[in-house]
Formats: sequence, structure tokens, C-alpha cells
Amino acid sequence: MTAAAPSQQDTAQPPLSLAEFHPIETIFIWDFDWTIINCNSDEYVPSEFLGGEEVAKRISAEMKAHGSTKWHECVANLINACMLEKTCSKDDILQKAAEMPFLIDVKQALTDVANSKQCGQAIISDGNDKFIEAYLRKNEMIHFFTHGIETNVGTWEKNHSETSFRITYQSLKYGGHECNLCPPNLCKTQVLTDILNRLSETQNCEDIKRPRVVYVGDGHNDACPALQVLNGNDILLARNGKRCPNPNSFSGPQADENHDEAASSGTFAILAALEKAEKRGLVPRCRVCPWNTGKELLSLVNGILNEEA
Repeated sequence: MTAAAPSQQDTAQPPLSLAEFHPIETIFIWDFDWTIINCNSDEYVPSEFLGGEEVAKRISAEMKAHGSTKWHECVANLINACMLEKTCSKDDILQKAAEMPFLIDVKQALTDVANSKQCGQAIISDGNDKFIEAYLRKNEMIHFFTHGIETNVGTWEKNHSETSFRITYQSLKYGGHECNLCPPNLCKTQVLTDILNRLSETQNCEDIKRPRVVYVGDGHNDACPALQVLNGNDILLARNGKRCPNPNSFSGPQADENHDEAASSGTFAILAALEKAEKRGLVPRCRVCPWNTGKELLSLVNGILNEEA
């Protein structure tokens, strides 16, 4: 797949008109996969049509053939296979994205932040805008993210009677990046720095400090901004422990009770990535608070909001 610069109509994130928002004291930055939702959207959606074992088999084959940096080309190929082999439509694909599982208390945490006048929210995700938007609109959360949704751009292309899906890297917005900690499609340090720079341009009163950042994430690439952007006033809410097994057995709201760690096969990578960085002398300056269940995250978020009150 040849990457192309996204057109304005394809992007999930409209130009931020941050000046119309009042100054905020805290900005919550959310990862999407395994944070806002309780699955990996890139795997969940095609697995709904092709089956989990078949998707895992095809991902393994493509990663061996083309390398891990071609993940999003692999995802696009899987979605195209769904439409070709299972004769499903674009709307069928987006319906499954809209129904992705999420922890009830995670949604409540997002809602509580959205109701706080002192806070703003943004998403920085390694997923794609089409799946993210479908989920947020279905669950009436699209308006929560006052400060943008930054992710890779999905495009539906019509060629005669066939529709195909392609993904354009988020990093092309900046002409790429040179971070050796992140995949070529997205550097979360680059994106978070851009968001904070745009905030500083709109909150340019000398008496207004940079907002505190509360960063919520689970993955290896979430460790990058935790190490390079977050300071001593910021907080990292790092998901730890094991992932829910077989997320495709769920859809929509999910209780913590359905999360059986004993049956899990994978662990969240962010704390291991921070431990590895510490061996190289890189230590986060921010406060690090682990969480695994929705209840744990909601308690942490409400504690932070109470500090703001």
C-alpha cells in the first residue's frame, strides 16, 4: 500500500479551534485500543467476519513476509478480505467497529472528565479514524474529545463495483518522524507535543501555565511520551496485568467480572517498556499509577478530578 497525504475530508480530527474553549487546568490524553475499548480494534473487527484464528494466522504470515512496520497495511488487507470473501459491506464493517467491547467504568471515567469544566480530552491512537469514530458515535462520546482525535486515516475507495479500504499514516501530517522508539506511522511524543504547543498558543496569558497532562494508556508506544513529555506535575495511568482473553466473545458494555485474568494469554506492555527504559537510564518524571479494571481506573480518575475541584 502506498501511503498518501490525507485529504481534509478523510481526517478524523478537524482543525482545532482551541481559542473557543476556556483555559483548562488538566488535559486527559487517552489511548484507544485496550484503554477506551477493551480489545484491539485492528484485530477485533476483521475477526468478527473471518474468525480469530484465521486473522491471527494471516497477521503472522504478513508480519513474517513484510515486517512488523507494515501492520496497518496488514489491517487494510484483512478488511478488504472481509469484503471480498464474506461479501460484507463498508456499513457492516463499521457496525462491528461500533459494537466493540468496553468496560462500563471506563466509559464512566470518560463521562466524568467530560463533565468537568476544568478539563479537556484528546485521543492519540495507533488505530484508525473510521473504527474510532464509529465506536464513539454509537456510544455518544464523540463530543467528549474537545482537543482532538489524532490517529491514522482510513479511506474507502470505490473502483467500479468494488470498495476497498486503505490506511494512511498519521505521521504524514508532520512529514514523518525520526523517533527510534515508535513505529513509522505514529510517534505519540510528536503528537502530544503538537497538542500542547497548540494549547500554549491559545492559552498565551502569562499567568496561565501549561495544563497538567493525565495520560491513560497500555502499550509500548505510550511509554514514549511518558518518558519524553510528561513532567513532575503530570500523571500516567498505566494499564497493567493481563488482557481479557478472546475479546470477540464480547460486544458493547462489559463488566469487570467478565475479565478473567487467569485465562489471559497476553499482558499490557507499558510498564515493561518503562522498566526496560530504566535500565538505559531513562526514568519517567511523572507520577505513575497502575490500573487494570474499569473500577480501578474510575477511582483514579475521580481522585484526580477531586483534586481539581
